Amino acid sequence: MSAVSTYAEALFGAAREKDELERVLGDLKEFLEALRKSEELELFFYGEQISEREKRRAIEALTEGMSPLTTNFLKVLCDNRREEMLEDVVRRYEEMVEDHLGRVEVEVVTATELSEEMRERIRERIARILQGREVILKTSVDPGIVGGAIFRFKDRLVDGSIRGRLEGLREAMLERGVV
Repeated sequence: MSAVSTYAEALFGAAREKDELERVLGDLKEFLEALRKSEELELFFYGEQISEREKRRAIEALTEGMSPLTTNFLKVLCDNRREEMLEDVVRRYEEMVEDHLGRVEVEVVTATELSEEMRERIRERIARILQGREVILKTSVDPGIVGGAIFRFKDRLVDGSIRGRLEGLREAMLERGVV
């Protein structure tokens, strides 16, 4: 098991026990966003020249109002000099939370903007396919796919675009020496 998974699973277990799965996830995302917005804060958090004690004090101040689990988790990362893993741990933790809560995020790319009605139909259809899991739909537009849609969820990709079909047809023709 990787160090990222070890940290994520430990945090998940503690947060589940305290019934704070979503609160801790929100806190961590907020903390990451603060790091991204401030180059100074980012250098401070990830920098090796800052003492452990200084980082712990800064984390206390930065996480005021957040779950004590979040604060303690960030301190443990710093104590073990594993700050560079924070984004990966948060990503893995989020996957665990979403899985535990029965949610799945699905990205849908279409050639044109989808109406709200069409989004809802797609969401319902995917939920049936995924056996009733709650589907969180993220949509984007790429006119280059010509028509149809491309679906991404977890580590799967389903290309139902016209461009994808045309490329598949081209590959098949090349393999058979038709072109």
